[in-house]
Amino acid sequence: MAKRSADQTLVRMTNQNLILSTIREKESATRSVLSKTLQLSVPSVCANVDQLIELGIVRETGEETSSVGRKAKLLKLNTRFGYLISIDLSNPCITLALSDLEPVVVSELKFDLELYRTEQLMELLTEKIGELLKQGGIAPSQLLTISVSVPGIVDSVKGIVECGSYLAPLGKVPFRELFQRRFDVPVLLHKDIDAAIIAERNFGAAKDSDNAAFVSADVGVGTGIVLGGTLFKGSKYGAGELSRFVMDRQPPTDGAALPLLGDLVSVKALVQAVRDEVELGAKSSVLDEAGGKPDRIDFNAVIRATLSGDALCVKHVRESARMMGIAVSNMQLLLDLDCIILGGGFATLGDTYTETLAEEVRRRIPAPPTIRTTALRSKAVVLGGISLALDSVFDELLLEKSV
Repeated sequence: MAKRSADQTLVRMTNQNLILSTIREKESATRSVLSKTLQLSVPSVCANVDQLIELGIVRETGEETSSVGRKAKLLKLNTRFGYLISIDLSNPCITLALSDLEPVVVSELKFDLELYRTEQLMELLTEKIGELLKQGGIAPSQLLTISVSVPGIVDSVKGIVECGSYLAPLGKVPFRELFQRRFDVPVLLHKDIDAAIIAERNFGAAKDSDNAAFVSADVGVGTGIVLGGTLFKGSKYGAGELSRFVMDRQPPTDGAALPLLGDLVSVKALVQAVRDEVELGAKSSVLDEAGGKPDRIDFNAVIRATLSGDALCVKHVRESARMMGIAVSNMQLLLDLDCIILGGGFATLGDTYTETLAEEVRRRIPAPPTIRTTALRSKAVVLGGISLALDSVFDELLLEKSV
């Protein structure tokens, strides 16, 4: 009897999820349209819709006149039933966004982060979430889920992140447990680059592409991958770690460290290469951008000098782009993607970076993929976090209401 009850609950949840997905996709639908689209009986659709209306997740919003003049009730998602928070920890300028279920961002908050201990970081994020809810006029009881996008290797099952990039000193962090101690809602964890490719596929430069990747070069190098329309994380959540690509054709000598892409292509490596040449006397407008002081040359100065055509900066940016092009070509030969999106800080270096990388790929790949720069820029990760949360929030809701 218990098994039969569990089976019935699973069938009901599955049907209700299908109904919600269809209403979201079509923006509105009648019961008869849902029945035809999902090939479910009208009584089954009506029973499930009635329950969704009773829960407040779906609402009737008027009438539609059919071809024979019969009026049918239109159903829409109640986009203000609850709210999601997406947290982008991909770089030290942290972004938090509060979204309804449409999704429309209701309020947003940004702040610069210095490197804290884990508990200090959590205390600060807790404070900022409170500010975000207050700013949006939303009560904590209306919060349905928190979606967190983090650099590193994310075990989304255990809720643990092996932090990377600027958060690497924190090591392994049980983010899910730490958030759930403070907020009694489901907490979703994603690799930041995975959130970026989902956002670009749903809203941006890879829209409707079933096989695509988001390749980011910034503090580190990483890739988010969609295969067959589904986010590909790998069996141990390490898919897309381009930073570990070996970039040397020569076999290593005993004890020698292998040159890795992440060591050769990064904001730090690029700035240091430019600074070293300037300190040796090379002429470059980047020195003017840094106020005449080599030790003040930073990535922003390199960007400005590169965009103005400075020969020294252009040379080093092209060298980085060629190395990225080699890595992307190897990935393309393995995965045969139809679209690759370039993001991260290096994408702001303009055609010097993007076109050099694309040329390297075209030179090596017989049928190269389409290569584009991110359409969503700094919003990609936070929007991807919202999108990933929407994919699971209804599962959590329906499961909770079934218990």
